[in-house]
Amino acid sequence: MLELIVFTSGGVLLALEIVASRVLAPTFGNSIYVWGSLIGVFLTALSVGYWLGGRLADRYPSHGAFCGLVFLAGLLTVPIPAAAPPLLSSLAAADLDSRAGPLLSALVLFFPASVVMGTISPYAVRLSTRSVATVGGTAGRLYALSTLGSIAGCFAAAFWLISVLGVRDIVLALGLLEMALAVVGLVGLRRAGAAAAAALVLVGAGAGSARLAPPEAPGVVYARDTVYHRITVSDEGTVRYLKLDNYWQSALDLEEPRRTVFRYADYMHVGMLFQPRPRHVLVIGMGGGTVPKRYLEDYPEVQVDVVDIDPEVVEVAHRFFGVPRGGRLRAFAQDGRQFVRRARERYDHVLMDAYLRDTLPFHLATREFFQEVRARLRPGGVFVVNVIGALEGPHSRLFRAVYRTLREVYPAVYVFPVEFGPTGWPEALRNVIVVGAETRWPPEEVQARARALRGRVKVPGFDAAVADLYLRPIRTEDVPTLTDDFAPTDALLSVR
Repeated sequence: MLELIVFTSGGVLLALEIVASRVLAPTFGNSIYVWGSLIGVFLTALSVGYWLGGRLADRYPSHGAFCGLVFLAGLLTVPIPAAAPPLLSSLAAADLDSRAGPLLSALVLFFPASVVMGTISPYAVRLSTRSVATVGGTAGRLYALSTLGSIAGCFAAAFWLISVLGVRDIVLALGLLEMALAVVGLVGLRRAGAAAAAALVLVGAGAGSARLAPPEAPGVVYARDTVYHRITVSDEGTVRYLKLDNYWQSALDLEEPRRTVFRYADYMHVGMLFQPRPRHVLVIGMGGGTVPKRYLEDYPEVQVDVVDIDPEVVEVAHRFFGVPRGGRLRAFAQDGRQFVRRARERYDHVLMDAYLRDTLPFHLATREFFQEVRARLRPGGVFVVNVIGALEGPHSRLFRAVYRTLREVYPAVYVFPVEFGPTGWPEALRNVIVVGAETRWPPEEVQARARALRGRVKVPGFDAAVADLYLRPIRTEDVPTLTDDFAPTDALLSVR
């Protein structure tokens, strides 16, 4: 029984660490700072727990006390789902920076339970040791069991649990499992009174947690945790929104489906300036499918391929946002870079909408990836990227790094800040559409091409998008070229 507890507790700890990322993601995203905070907090907790467990085991070498620690570890885990929403809301309102927010959240939510779980292995070593001559073998065996349990918990959470259960249910199940192990251990020790009391607390914790389940937000029509995102579809009035973690991704007016809710989607059509007769288009990042759906509707000769890493996002776009299945659209659930690398087709337009405000997949922002995209373009093809950032100032570093990197790959790079206008404030956060093309034209030629396309490009905001062509110099000397070897995207996103 002692060895089973050690193995299972190791699994619970690592499963909790994996699932913890999904607890923080709706507020802080999935940046390197989130993962760094979680790993650092869990390792610190284990260090404290190992030390504390050794001290307690030497002073109170009791199987009953051991079961009490196991029970306490579960008892500290069970309240996490109830405590997380108000804590994360308050920290989000405090507007902490991208490092402090996830670090403080991880400390408050996960440090106490992890410390107690850390006491279990050294305590078990003390209880299992029969002589000094075998203490090394005993310690090695029990720590190996704990590590094997951690491996099992890691794989179970990452490959299975998150796909079939909600994050709240997983955390509750982990805490209740730990408490149940302690009850079974007390029964094995024939401590009926303690076992009965612990069982009552276990049942009460489970029932109380069920009653404390937070209600779904008003208007939510679909919500699910996947291995990549917390997906939420909600209706507000006549508009349906798609949210991935804490980021608004797409929107659809249910009464006027062709109306553009998020204006940047109109700007994604500026690739028509440079290749006005596309036959085959690739869109990286499905979201709610606003861009590929409009391409299908407005350009009847175009074949559209869409790739998104999350198969559930693809399914949500079909079910809730009217993206057609089949026909001239092919949807692929795959990493965007892998798809580009393996693709045999060549494209006239490649449109990328895979960046978020606070996080982005760095491997889709490097010089090597941009080169791979260019290799998949037909002669005269264009690469259109939606970047979220500012043109100048402290929020501009990621945009300027992407711009610098694109300029090293494409002969001409054009910038269209969304709704910038003649009096636009360059330090404001906004969507910025960046185009990598083969030919450099003066602004007069760009405007002339836009006039020639008025009967072909039907998005209402196209003229305004072209008029927002940004002509001011863009500083790049203080930002790096992004490469597979060096792409500090999270640092560039944060404000210094």
